[in-house]
Amino acid sequence: MWQRLVRVVRSFVGFFISVAENPELILEQNIRDMNDQVPRMNESIAMVKANVTLLEKEEAKYQAEVRDLSAKIKAAIQAGRDDLAGNFAIRLEQLKGALARTQGQLTTARAAFDKALTVKQAFMREKERKTREALDAIRDYRRAQWQKKVADVMEQFEVAGVSQTHDEMVRKIEEMTAVNE
Repeated sequence: MWQRLVRVVRSFVGFFISVAENPELILEQNIRDMNDQVPRMNESIAMVKANVTLLEKEEAKYQAEVRDLSAKIKAAIQAGRDDLAGNFAIRLEQLKGALARTQGQLTTARAAFDKALTVKQAFMREKERKTREALDAIRDYRRAQWQKKVADVMEQFEVAGVSQTHDEMVRKIEEMTAVNE
């Protein structure tokens, strides 16, 4: 019993959804949804690009510090200050490690940025294809609706128009003629 009631409720809900479902409106909403995804995608790409930019600045800073420390080590060695040169060399090794990590991260970030641009280009091509397809379908749908209206008008015109009046008047005249005879 319960299953029958559930089936009836589901059938009513399905009926109302199918009645309310307008393909033209749904396709137009799909186009709007695809267009709304573009700004979000651009924001994501901007964040990836910002990460690349930050890593490039960090890499440039580390490279400048490496050059500066290398110069300080040479100057300390020439001045005979091996203790300072040793301290600078330890810091230089730490900086070189940080620089290598940053360069690895930068390579990964650049690859992610390139991939994001590729994904966006593919999305934009697909969006354009689907938009064209949807607009063509909407145009065909509107044309079919218009043709249906014209056909309905023509059908009503033939049924309730001159033909029906003509046939009705001929029949009345024939009846009157038959009665008079």
